[in-house]
Amino acid sequence: MSVLTGLQAPDEGTLAFGGSPAPRLADRDAWRQRVACVYQKSTIIPTLTVAENLFLNRHDHGRSRLISWRGVRRRAKELLSTWSVDVDPQSSAGDLNVEQRQFVEIARALSFGARFIILDEPTAQLDGAAINRLFDRIRDLQCQGVTFLFISHHLQEVYDICDMVTVFRDARHVVTAPVAELPRTELVAAMTGEAAGDRLQVRSSSLDRTGVPALSVQALGSLGAYGEVTFEVGAGEIVGLAGAAGSGRAEVAETVVGLRAAQAGEVEIAGRRPRPGSVPAAAAVCRSRPPSRML
Repeated sequence: MSVLTGLQAPDEGTLAFGGSPAPRLADRDAWRQRVACVYQKSTIIPTLTVAENLFLNRHDHGRSRLISWRGVRRRAKELLSTWSVDVDPQSSAGDLNVEQRQFVEIARALSFGARFIILDEPTAQLDGAAINRLFDRIRDLQCQGVTFLFISHHLQEVYDICDMVTVFRDARHVVTAPVAELPRTELVAAMTGEAAGDRLQVRSSSLDRTGVPALSVQALGSLGAYGEVTFEVGAGEIVGLAGAAGSGRAEVAETVVGLRAAQAGEVEIAGRRPRPGSVPAAAAVCRSRPPSRML
């Protein structure tokens, strides 16, 4: 991000915007006209109004050289309206929620003329509804000629919003491919450096496994979340379920406890199959087990 926004010079290679070489590092105005970054930590100043944030150091001046606040508010209203940002330009920026601050930062970047926006993990602090609204706005801006570089650790978001995906691992470029042509397993393998088969290891346990498993998961699958998940947990055993964000680990756990229903496979608790997608059913099966064999 530092290289792409002109904060740091590359040691080798070239950088171009729209076919034209990048400006020299000292020409900050020229960089702002080409590229902007919306960081995880907001750069909006909370003690100023939205309008003041949008045109900081670019205020309108009257004949007396004093700032024309009426002109600033008018330009801010026009800018927000142009890019469909539903925020009052006279409101205090400190009263905005995370989603609104992001939209204001995007509008500020567009006001300089930039049509290439870097979004640094923009969904990290947003709930599901806000993420959907953000994606809708990104798609709208795409139709208006704005290009985005979307940085995320959540694989599903990559498949939801991106056209191309690039993976870097250990500071080296691994792969760049159209999202539609890169299966999730290959994307995970590119990120971890391991093929799916290499990660499948069966380790023995010192616990007695002659009885009925406390938990048995067989060929569990849920479209877009996980697939072909199989494992057993013995009585008294502690098993960890690990994976990167978006790997499906949370969804597997939610299926086991009944928060979601799998589309394939089965879950057995102490040899009994609770009704899929039912938390009460899963809890009832657990309560019916002998205390000495509870997980």
